[in-house]
Amino acid sequence: MMGQNGERIGTVGALWRYPVQSMRGEALVEAEVGASGICGDRAYGVVDPEIGKAITSAGGKRKWRDLVTYTARFTAPPEPDAPMPPVEITLPDGTRFTGDLPDIDARLSKHLGRPVRFASLATAEAAYALSPLHLLTTATLRELGRHYPEGRFELARFRPNVVIDTGESTGFPETGWIGRELAIGESLRLRIADHCKRCVMTVLPQGDLPQDPAILQTVREHNATRAGIYAELLQPGAIRQGDEVRLLPNG
Repeated sequence: MMGQNGERIGTVGALWRYPVQSMRGEALVEAEVGASGICGDRAYGVVDPEIGKAITSAGGKRKWRDLVTYTARFTAPPEPDAPMPPVEITLPDGTRFTGDLPDIDARLSKHLGRPVRFASLATAEAAYALSPLHLLTTATLRELGRHYPEGRFELARFRPNVVIDTGESTGFPETGWIGRELAIGESLRLRIADHCKRCVMTVLPQGDLPQDPAILQTVREHNATRAGIYAELLQPGAIRQGDEVRLLPNG
């Protein structure tokens, strides 16, 4: 039932921030959302000096695929309109170091086996525009799992910022939300801009997830390679686990 305040479609089941593009991120209980998305999301990146740009998808070229196994977290909570705090980077073998070290470029280059540069994407010459917010429903994960029960359709493979818990809903509800507006919590308002097309990053091994090409094949065959949506900001606000998510009426 669509009322004046919209249709309740679920609640915020999980929040994630990814301080370094293409690395694993950190779970949050609450966050501020502004024009660039969740504060601190993809604040830093690893720059390929051959092209002078940040590596936006570690799955695109085999030489960068180790990046998806690295984890990044802020050493202090980031704040809007303030310099980003340093990040701590953890490698699969447990090695840890912070991004503000004078030899950070050399450390990352050594572990990746080729020259790279660590940079703030807000100020780096190689900075680029990112889709501000990435949403995914539990219904979509459940539906994909129904088509391939042996697969592990876990959040780490898809890296959403906001997971919408849609209860027992099935299918791919996000497909019908393009161009619509969402209200989350007391003040956050979003416009759904586009589908999220998936790439080989979803099949790569990371943590205890094995390599599994059938993950992407299932997404391709049953939802045109789409899983999740990108949203634009209409009105900033706080977002918290458990917040109600409403689909607003057209017009």
